[in-house]
Amino acid sequence: MKQAAILIGGKGTRLGDAVRDIPKPLLEVCGRPFVEHVMRNLRRFGFDHFLLLAGYQAAVVEDYYGVDSAFADELGARIDVVVEPEPLGTGGALLHARDHLADEFLLLNGDSIFDFNYLDLSNCTAQGEPDNWLGRVALLPVENATRYGFVDCDGPSVTAFREKPAAPQSGTINSGVYWLRRAALDVITQTPCSLEQEVFPELVRQGRLMGRQYTGYFIDIGIPEDLETARAGLTEALRKPAAFLDRDGTLNHDDGYTHKVADFRWMDGAKEAIRALNDRGYLVFVVTNQAGIARGYYGPAEVEALHEWMQGELAATGAHVDEFRYCPHHPEGAVPELAINCDCRKPGTAMLEELCARWHPLLDASFMLGDAEKDAEAGRRMGITGRQIEPANLLSEVLSLSA
Repeated sequence: MKQAAILIGGKGTRLGDAVRDIPKPLLEVCGRPFVEHVMRNLRRFGFDHFLLLAGYQAAVVEDYYGVDSAFADELGARIDVVVEPEPLGTGGALLHARDHLADEFLLLNGDSIFDFNYLDLSNCTAQGEPDNWLGRVALLPVENATRYGFVDCDGPSVTAFREKPAAPQSGTINSGVYWLRRAALDVITQTPCSLEQEVFPELVRQGRLMGRQYTGYFIDIGIPEDLETARAGLTEALRKPAAFLDRDGTLNHDDGYTHKVADFRWMDGAKEAIRALNDRGYLVFVVTNQAGIARGYYGPAEVEALHEWMQGELAATGAHVDEFRYCPHHPEGAVPELAINCDCRKPGTAMLEELCARWHPLLDASFMLGDAEKDAEAGRRMGITGRQIEPANLLSEVLSLSA
């Protein structure tokens, strides 16, 4: 499982009566608690275990997300709530949950969203990072750092956290998103303890805290003005364009009815193309005709297992596909119930329509790419750019269309 720990124990005093009976991350925003937007966004990147670190009004958190949580079922993920016995600070809350933490995990604040490629933050050690790093912080360049303070780096290493400037000033801030090794908690010697004021400065002193800079939509609902901004437009702000990609002959060599890992060969540049789309804020969908199912050569389980393996391969490079869709039909199939003319087999658009109904992408900047004319036609029928491409050109096409 891929784990994300979410801090939701603070009182949010700047929001006054709005948080008298409820933790700030559970305030309603666009029809659901704000923290659910956070978890839904993380689910895209494969996070399937959410550890909610509760304190203030913890009973409310347990009522929402405790045993038999309906939202956990909706999300298709596991949600656990860990309640601190007394106010322990952000570092103390994490230490209290130590036995529930994975060896490496994502940590973030439940009252903010930073929409970037989380898999890059968790990806393998980058050039210049020491092997003994204990944490990475996602950094965000802003025009006005007066609410946050600055973070200084020397290469990949964080060298200092500086106080908030007295006057508006641009700079790089701590976004409140971290990839941590559980061993980072060894620096905590007493509680209450603050991650920001005690743990991270100690990791900086040891040279074991790294920083990686990203851009993307960011909002922190800690003040009334930003809470109202989120309520007015968070759903729209999180919408993205989509890249619909064919599979066989586009992402992998088409050797005929590919359905086994042993037979799968990535096209050069395919992983890099998907990673580029992730980094540029695109939803990535794979839509593939799988006539081999209708012909009886293999079944849905083999296709889904291969797609799961592809996700693992992509994750190792900091990339992911948001959803795979496949058509199992063919009018000349050997499996009677699948030997039909359908709307999902490309150039039919049913797979694309279903994805759009679920994900609500921004169609004006969306596109469909594949090695066959039927792929391009499916895109055009959806009213988006559709191109038949040479597989060797996938990366360059993606970079051009997503610029």
